[in-house]
Amino acid sequence: MPRIVSQTFARFMLFLTPALLGSGCDLHSKLWVEETLRAVPGRALPLIDPWLELVLAYNRGTAFSFVADLGIARAVLGVFAIVITIGFLFAVLRAKHITWLEIVALGLVAGGALGNAFDRLFHEVPGGGTGVVDFIRINYPWGGSWPAFNIADVLIAVGGVLLLIVGVIRRRDSGTALPHRLA
Repeated sequence: MPRIVSQTFARFMLFLTPALLGSGCDLHSKLWVEETLRAVPGRALPLIDPWLELVLAYNRGTAFSFVADLGIARAVLGVFAIVITIGFLFAVLRAKHITWLEIVALGLVAGGALGNAFDRLFHEVPGGGTGVVDFIRINYPWGGSWPAFNIADVLIAVGGVLLLIVGVIRRRDSGTALPHRLA
């Protein structure tokens, strides 16, 4: 099990570093993709042809466009992401027993949340309003593709997986068995 971090400054920096670096990389990558691909609508830039490519897509809804257009709720979701990030920071600073891996994982989730929150609140998209820039597309070998996503989505997913791993390790180390099914 990773070591428990006790000093407040160390916790703050372990959280802040992935949060700021992650959101900075996300926002910079979105800017680069827009500048590179905006000139030719529908253009894809193959990275690993034909499975992985960069495309320019604007998401005015939820993750993976499950809800196509949130309208004014985009701003509410953006503010909510900022509030959750602040909550994560307070939880990191106040937790009695928290590992460095949990802190970094929460920082990654916060970085992703902040990157997408910025877009939802401030990034003007063609056609008016605000929206999130998505640009990574994975194509299936049998045809079709996963909905476009961005670095912020990757940060949130990786942070979430790390938190699940820590939870499993904690459960194992405490001697309690994992439930076989949800109650």
